Amino acid sequence: MQYTATKQFITALASVGSEILGDDHALLSRINSAGPAPDACTVEEIQNAISALPEETCDALMSAVHKHMREDISAIWSHLPNASDDQPN
Repeated sequence: MQYTATKQFITALASVGSEILGDDHALLSRINSAGPAPDACTVEEIQNAISALPEETCDALMSAVHKHMREDISAIWSHLPNASDDQPN
């Protein structure tokens, strides 16, 4: 995967998705089967699967993903001035 933001989004989606969708949801299965570096086709499939969700579910999922990304300091750690090489948990 070329874009760090896309990787961070998919990582956040995988982290919070089971709470909203359930562990056995097809979207999460697709993310998990894609591995750590999904290709462009897989990213598009993930985006299409998100778009296909009912509006209420999609809103709840995107809210949870946004919250996770906003609060995950490790996602921006390397961009912080004077940050050590050891990323936080």
